[in-house]
Amino acid sequence: MAGHNPLLAGLSGRCPNCGEGHLFDGFLKVAASCEACGYDLKKADSGDGPAVFVILIAGFIVAFGALFTEVAYHPPVWVHLIVWLPATLIISLAL
Repeated sequence: MAGHNPLLAGLSGRCPNCGEGHLFDGFLKVAASCEACGYDLKKADSGDGPAVFVILIAGFIVAFGALFTEVAYHPPVWVHLIVWLPATLIISLAL
């Protein structure tokens, strides 16, 4: 237990307390407790906060990119759909 980095454990999806158990119980669902050390992970539930930041950041990037592309190149609407719809999905999942 002593000697592990809680930030690296969290980034790798492991318990920040012991670095062994799984942090997530699904795609974005935080586990109730660590299966290795029993650490209560429910207190780390952030609610809808991260979703708001993802929406704002991805929305800014896509809206700026689409507006810049429209002003600079004047492409047809189908080009915007082919470029910016997948970009929205990829950016949102990456964040």
